[in-house]
Amino acid sequence: MTERKLPAIVLGGTSSNSRDDGAIHDPLLHPEFYDGVALRRMLAFFVDLILISLVMLIAIIPLTVLSIISFGLLTIPASLFGIVAFGLLYDVFTIGGPASATPGMRMFGLKVINWSGGRPDNLQALLMSGLFWAVHGVTSWLAAAVVFLNPRWRCVHDFLAGTVVVRADAWKGN
Repeated sequence: MTERKLPAIVLGGTSSNSRDDGAIHDPLLHPEFYDGVALRRMLAFFVDLILISLVMLIAIIPLTVLSIISFGLLTIPASLFGIVAFGLLYDVFTIGGPASATPGMRMFGLKVINWSGGRPDNLQALLMSGLFWAVHGVTSWLAAAVVFLNPRWRCVHDFLAGTVVVRADAWKGN
């Protein structure tokens, strides 16, 4: 009698356990990578939102000066540009950085990997962040339900950007 193996969920390639075919982070083979990821992601998002908000509160001072100098004409454009630019750059330099995680993600023991198991670069982090705000802005957070419909707890923007969020402590061995 032969031993039955669990199949690897892959996007093409072979079903061997290699970094090239996605099986390295297969939830059937490595459920420890995804234990509690959905709740941790949500809590990490709120921590990051608070950190970004604190920086935005500090930015009110130069924005007020700019409003006075421009007689209020640049207030709305500068505010919108500043919020969008800082939010995107926050994600790009933290997710695309050496830790592959925002401060909130690090606080809750998460990290972002690309589909092949490596660290995402800044461009992929920009794509992930931009898609996050675009998808959730358009669907009014309805897209968040996708998290509960797949075994890797991936959001819509994760699928589109080719990223996966895993537990950092479980991933260290890979």
